[in-house]
Amino acid sequence: MRALLVLLVLVLSAFSQEKAGEVVKKQGRVQLFKEGNPRGEVITELPRELFVKDILKTDFGSMAFVKLLGIDKIALLEDSVLYIEGIDRLSFDKGRVVFQIRKRGESEGLKVRVRSVIIGIKGTRFLVDAKGDTIGIFLKDGRLTVRNAVGEFIRYKKREEEEYEEFKRGIEEGIKEERKEYEKFKEETEKEFREFVKEFELEPGSAVIIEGNEVRDVEIPPEVDEEFKLLDMF
Repeated sequence: MRALLVLLVLVLSAFSQEKAGEVVKKQGRVQLFKEGNPRGEVITELPRELFVKDILKTDFGSMAFVKLLGIDKIALLEDSVLYIEGIDRLSFDKGRVVFQIRKRGESEGLKVRVRSVIIGIKGTRFLVDAKGDTIGIFLKDGRLTVRNAVGEFIRYKKREEEEYEEFKRGIEEGIKEERKEYEKFKEETEKEFREFVKEFELEPGSAVIIEGNEVRDVEIPPEVDEEFKLLDMF
């Protein structure tokens, strides 16, 4: 019985120490928090191994460059916190992170959880920005599946949203003055240009902003394109 308990402890210990990757480069102050220890350790030597259940935190003006399983790359920008839930699961509640994830055969791929939003990944480069009540997802290459873990998204369609805004501007400029006509159009259009979905896919070159459960298409700004270049630095 004693031998069995010792074996069980060794197995659980080995699982908790499952290596997930390593910090290969950094700028500024980067802290590592181990499971069950609230006191973070400032990383001073590189490379630094990362294990399942580790938490990585960057201070203001700092960055951490991580390789996962020797193939995937992550650039953790300033004031960000990344939690390694498992070999194929990452999560964070705040911060800005650039990902380069390679396809892993026929497996389900890596999953990234940002609050109640779950991003399924199979070979791609993308950036996630979690700030305040909003989450921005900017996809450079590949495809992403974005799922709501607690309800449904209200997905606004960009083309129809632009048409609605154009019509609205026309009203404001006095081009169309019939209030009843405007209200009728608004009611009908609001039904058309949004849909309720549990999940949706993003295609290469697309981006969305999620605020609460509302999802809107946006353009990828120039500064995000520049941040993708960080993946070429290591």
